[in-house]
Amino acid sequence: MAKALAVLKPPPDLTISDWADQNRRLSSEASAEPGQWRTSRAEYQRGIMDAISDPAAETVVIMSSSQIGKSESILNMVGYHIDHDPAPIMVVMPTERDAETWSKDRFSPMARDTPCLQGKIADPRSRDGNNKILHKRFPGGHLTILGANAPSGLASRPSGPHRHGVGHFSQDFRDFRGV
Repeated sequence: MAKALAVLKPPPDLTISDWADQNRRLSSEASAEPGQWRTSRAEYQRGIMDAISDPAAETVVIMSSSQIGKSESILNMVGYHIDHDPAPIMVVMPTERDAETWSKDRFSPMARDTPCLQGKIADPRSRDGNNKILHKRFPGGHLTILGANAPSGLASRPSGPHRHGVGHFSQDFRDFRGV
């Protein structure tokens, strides 16, 4: 009985920055400094990540220059929700090509090198269809990665209680020209 009740217990309070500091590993392919993630290396990211994990915040908008860690904050948000608070997640990149590149070059190395994520996402070599380049399934949710230049991808998402039928939605637009 205690085991059954433990499943209903909400996860402990943990911000995205706390999760990243405890769990995230930077891969050698995606980082000049591979190894343990440390929010203290770019302290301004703490406010961004903690705002995203604040249940009182419905929307977090980040307007900034390029190359300051927005994509890393998005990766930390995705990893946090896969591991700690599973739900459907959608990440929208400027183009479908950007979405594929982000999935292969940024997300996949993070998922592979972060121990708490290992085994939660299906092996990409499996034939069951649970781990494709732009769609990843995990217990309690899935990650859908789309390009904003492919409106049919957005339109085909089911409606529901969350925006686009997903619990967590992120857009990464470095440059709106051409989108």
